[in-house]
Amino acid sequence: MSGGSAARHALTDWIARHQKFLLTTHINPDGDGIGSEVAFARWLKSLGKSVRILNDSITPNAFLFLTTEDPIEAFEPELAEQRFAEADALVVLDTSNRQRIGRLGPLIDRHAISVAVIDHHVSHAAGFGSVNVIEPEVAATGELVYELIMAGSGKLDRSSAEALYVALMTDTGGFRYSNTDSGAHQMAAALLALGLDPQQLHARVHASASAGRLRFFGEALAALEMRADGRVCVLEAAPEQFQRHGLVGADTEGLVDMPRIIAGVEVVALFSELEPGKVKVSLRSTGRVSIDQVCSRLGGGGHPHAAGVLLRGTRAQARERVLPELEALVAGLEPSASGGRP
Repeated sequence: MSGGSAARHALTDWIARHQKFLLTTHINPDGDGIGSEVAFARWLKSLGKSVRILNDSITPNAFLFLTTEDPIEAFEPELAEQRFAEADALVVLDTSNRQRIGRLGPLIDRHAISVAVIDHHVSHAAGFGSVNVIEPEVAATGELVYELIMAGSGKLDRSSAEALYVALMTDTGGFRYSNTDSGAHQMAAALLALGLDPQQLHARVHASASAGRLRFFGEALAALEMRADGRVCVLEAAPEQFQRHGLVGADTEGLVDMPRIIAGVEVVALFSELEPGKVKVSLRSTGRVSIDQVCSRLGGGGHPHAAGVLLRGTRAQARERVLPELEALVAGLEPSASGGRP
């Protein structure tokens, strides 16, 4: 069961049957993953539940301010075993792909724990939870969490509202991406009515970069490669760059979006190798081609215009698997009067 009112009702019943919850999200968590976790955790606590949050990856600096009252722990083997042993229910937010929760995935099989999945990414599988609320039509998982809370208690405190606004703001690119619809704006308006300061929240998220991160962006952008008559833009990030600038995988957030402003570009691909042998492929489309199935065929997923997958091997091998498919996608496009824009 996934998506729709039936799945939402099933989730409500599932929550009522459990008391000790563990929450997680995908590797290299973004604002939607972190914001959804924090808001969902606070809602569960308001229902009298016990809640812990544990992720495979550390929380990016940009979102640490959301975790002041609701700490998020990062994976360590003994800690993970302990958290799974303590909980009777696991909620996976912002991904319906079990591989995307990283080192927490194998623990599901070793512990008697019931799983619920809450996600908005296009899913080509049924989800791996006993309850799966997967609704690709919403702009962000945070929007789905907001609607669940409103249908449940109808109450949001300021910390939850801030977390949900960050989730929505970041996953819509500041309300610029194609997933921004009337529902996203209505949710934003409702959250702002609670007294949030959007300028301050935007600054806290986007004014947290280190000088090293900007230098890293500069290096990657200076070496960008144009293919397929300028319709495909390719970026790379090597392990030594992460090490030299003291960065983690989440520090690539936003890099793949920058070349979308180049006239004529239809698709951007970032091949990011945080450590040797593991390549994170991030894809973005400017609107005329859908790139999610390229990733889903390789074990990843996402949205028609924003998707990703983690591949084993070298960057060269990842390029060989991905770039021919992207070039085939753009090959049949007619020239656009707006220079490649839809």
